[in-house]
Amino acid sequence: MEIKMQTDDLVTVAQAADQLSRPRMAIYRMVKRNRMIGVTFGGVLYIPTSELERMKKELETEPAEVLASPGDSIKSELQE
Repeated sequence: MEIKMQTDDLVTVAQAADQLSRPRMAIYRMVKRNRMIGVTFGGVLYIPTSELERMKKELETEPAEVLASPGDSIKSELQE
């Protein structure tokens, strides 16, 4: 099975962090916690642009809830 993607459809974690005004670690954390979809190629994590747009909308409405999990400190999430 072959899957074709254009590189225009993906951004790096650093680019996603810049566009969402969040630290890179927050992006990794969101992917790890299944709050954002990430794709790994050659050991490098990429974020689909469609997912980035979805997160922008979600962060506009409820920025603290997107990053926080039960028992997490929102303040520590935003500082990392």
